[in-house]
Amino acid sequence: MRIRLISGAITLAACAGSSLAQANFGLVGYSENFNSMGTSGTAAPTGWRHFATSFGSNSTWGTSIPASGASSVATDAVTTAATVLTATTTPTTNANNGFNAAASAGNTADRVLATAPTTVAGAIIQLELRNNTGGIMTAGDTLTISFDTVRYNVASSANQLPGYWLFASVNGTTWTNVSTVASPNPTITTVPNTVGVTARSVGYVLPSNWNAGTSIYFRWVDDNATQTSPDQIIGLNNVSIVPAPGVIALAGMGGLLVARRRR
Repeated sequence: MRIRLISGAITLAACAGSSLAQANFGLVGYSENFNSMGTSGTAAPTGWRHFATSFGSNSTWGTSIPASGASSVATDAVTTAATVLTATTTPTTNANNGFNAAASAGNTADRVLATAPTTVAGAIIQLELRNNTGGIMTAGDTLTISFDTVRYNVASSANQLPGYWLFASVNGTTWTNVSTVASPNPTITTVPNTVGVTARSVGYVLPSNWNAGTSIYFRWVDDNATQTSPDQIIGLNNVSIVPAPGVIALAGMGGLLVARRRR
């Protein structure tokens, strides 16, 4: 990946984390563990929002989740209002508002953004991520996206579409399913019908330049399963989005060299 600096110095905002409405992607990338929600928070961290789809039922998506078209990931706008989360320890019932949950009953300080859709097609966890590196990331470069899926319950029947399907958009309108041969969409093998944690890491290739100060959007989508109610309740934790190796050092050195010339 190449980051072409458009400013000689990295601004304070690039290091400020969540001072803006969007979450900030800096030279070291971005990470979120949701612990800032605390044990009683009802809102997701800066840049994040949870909402249920405005359409469908538990039979809408069947064997796959479409990125575009009718009743797809693209149907609901990125400006869709976030729900008010329910703060809890371990979620046990379906609720379209979503949960600020604990990773486990024995670790309530470790927080998770959890989903449990009902009566609609599914639930969406959305991240708006601003390029705050001070430069341009070019088309064809790869972002490595890693995250944990926390599995809270054993459903009476295994879900057909377990876990989270990941989607990305560079404009907030056109969405792409982020999956590869090495890291395909989750299955009952990779996200089993048991209580526990599933880790996933996948590469997202930028389809166009990601300019400084603009946003990319990611969506983790949880299907409302037809097989059982309540579904297997899941949550998102320990999200990490990082650039390719070597970019941080090169971009940082470039900024320092320009700064020295100006002295």
